[in-house]
Amino acid sequence: MGDQPNKDLRYLDYSQGTIEDNTVQTTFKVQKIPEYEKALKLKDEGKLKEALRIIDDVLMEGADDFQNWNAKALILDSLSDYENSIECFDKALKLNDSDFIRKNKANSLYNYAKVTFFPDADYEKAMNLIDDALECLPEGEDPSEYYFLKAEIFESLEQPIETRLYYLKAEGEFEKAEKLSLQLDFLKNSDDTLITVSGTNFFKGLSPFVKGVILNLIKEPDNEHDGDAIAVFLADEQVGYVANSPYTLFDGVKSASEIKFIEDNQKAEVLFNFLERFVILRVID
Repeated sequence: MGDQPNKDLRYLDYSQGTIEDNTVQTTFKVQKIPEYEKALKLKDEGKLKEALRIIDDVLMEGADDFQNWNAKALILDSLSDYENSIECFDKALKLNDSDFIRKNKANSLYNYAKVTFFPDADYEKAMNLIDDALECLPEGEDPSEYYFLKAEIFESLEQPIETRLYYLKAEGEFEKAEKLSLQLDFLKNSDDTLITVSGTNFFKGLSPFVKGVILNLIKEPDNEHDGDAIAVFLADEQVGYVANSPYTLFDGVKSASEIKFIEDNQKAEVLFNFLERFVILRVID
């Protein structure tokens, strides 16, 4: 990620002129290298304290320039002083709201989020930081590392849907991510009674669950593991159970315990496969 915009820097200039005897005289002028460039060079050499001293001296002299604040922010980022780094980026952006500074700030927020996630294990703060980084990242920049970190945070929070969504984005599978987002919106906003089928691996897998297929829900009050268990049948063959565990339930779907009021041999329609592991059904009124 670039520290500053690309530009053609010429440090050696000259002019030519004539004197009375027609002799050509050439005068060379060496342009002074800006202090922020000296500081950034020292940063790249690993001389961080010296780099910080130079840029602080410049700022103390009143050189309130966006390049100076950007340079200080980059040095502080290298020192893992992320809070002060981000403050300096904000000062630079007030003076020059440019993509190259936004990119640098987004990178610093990403670095801050990484250490907040691990080893600090402050997942909420890490999530807020990575969201800020994604919002700051200029359009056209590659966000895959940011999405990957966000997926890891969701995974630590044991939120499998969001984890899958951001891993898809990190891998560039945006069509699949969009499909999953639309499914999530449907689950959260549907007025139907929706249920999840789990345990399919113990039966026929996902192959029986074709969109529109009608299934039978059979109560199992004598089930020794779960008195609220509801088996799912395709014709006379069992293909799974209505999910009744918090690990197999999602926002917008009902558990087997929540729909135990249904009649025995209730019908349900297959809507779609979810997360390549579960099936969403609609209980038919």
